[in-house]
Amino acid sequence: MLPNSAKPKRNRKVSRKGDYFVFSNFKTGDKGLLMVVAGLLIAGLVVIYSSTVVHSQNVFNDPYRFVVLQLGWIIISLFGFFFFYNFNYDHVRRLSYVFMGLTVFFLFILSISGILPCDMSNVFMPCINEANRWFILNPSPLPQLPIIGELGFQPSEFAKLSLILFLSANIPILIKSRKTPFVFYIIATGLVSLLVLLQPNMSTAVTLFLIGSTIYFCSGASLKPAFLMVPLGLVLAIVFILTSPYRRERLMTFVQGYGTGDDLSSGYQIKQVSIALGNGGLLGVGFGQSKQKYYLPEVSSDSIFAIIGEEFGFIGSIAFLSAYIFLLYRGFKIALEQDDDARRLLCVGVTTWLGVQLLIHVSANSSLIPYTGVPIPLVSYGGSSMLFSLMGLGILAGLSKRS
Repeated sequence: MLPNSAKPKRNRKVSRKGDYFVFSNFKTGDKGLLMVVAGLLIAGLVVIYSSTVVHSQNVFNDPYRFVVLQLGWIIISLFGFFFFYNFNYDHVRRLSYVFMGLTVFFLFILSISGILPCDMSNVFMPCINEANRWFILNPSPLPQLPIIGELGFQPSEFAKLSLILFLSANIPILIKSRKTPFVFYIIATGLVSLLVLLQPNMSTAVTLFLIGSTIYFCSGASLKPAFLMVPLGLVLAIVFILTSPYRRERLMTFVQGYGTGDDLSSGYQIKQVSIALGNGGLLGVGFGQSKQKYYLPEVSSDSIFAIIGEEFGFIGSIAFLSAYIFLLYRGFKIALEQDDDARRLLCVGVTTWLGVQLLIHVSANSSLIPYTGVPIPLVSYGGSSMLFSLMGLGILAGLSKRS
């Protein structure tokens, strides 16, 4: 046996201070995390195919259209995953300023459109369902992309990643310099949440606020000013709901029941997701046999858990939730393994982001909260959500190989 001094050392790539990327053996990442991410991506493709095959065939004469598009988004998003997987997190603070600056710029432009009446919107920032949440990069009559057509970008998804990077990189520095990070946290989180709220997009604004608050709570900063802000936050939330006819109607529908039969109302959506979950029973009606997919709006994104429950039943739903909970467990485990506060908060932020969206989606589809459109990361259809979710998971995987 060779003495310790004579043993060959593993060939690891050591980053220099100026390097922005650290390329090392991919196998050193968290295998459990990578396996469950791959499994959820495959599960998402399966459910998207089942929920869209008839509509895709009838409208586009191609039963695989939405699956092919989602697969394309996954492939494109993997570049974002590997960017953060190999990123040198010594430079994360500099990157966070770039991301936050772009986020505020995009959201500010959209918030102006959100304040204006829908008939004043333009083709680059269209008003869809009474909200301005999208930038369309190639609206008609500009040339359309093959298969995709118009290419859209949702800045509110970008905002989640930007806020996580910005708070995680700066709060530990403020704490070490004995400065109070609460003002910094409340301005950054409040500004981004407010701009999203003006689109209007309350569910994403709430998600952003919960992500930012969790990062602050886990940073070790004083919680006294945060607790003093809770009553004010509740009052502002109530005022915002009561002054918005649309949100007031959703709240009343949730309290009173299904409401009207209008196929655009939240009462109709709640009724359809309830029927879907009820049809599923213990074992489900079987793959591709969902009936409610013909009636549910946004069936492949905002209502995808209802399709999982209908086709795969209570057992399938529990299996799916167990896989996602395992993903969250791995995320928090990676956070505990970090020896740097900023990296630990990065992991906490990304994991909280995924968990909050899962909780809101499942709760809304189960009628535990007023119905709202929040996708399940990795599973629901959508390019913006997929891109930034895999970027966030690239952070977890990248930090897991360095811990």
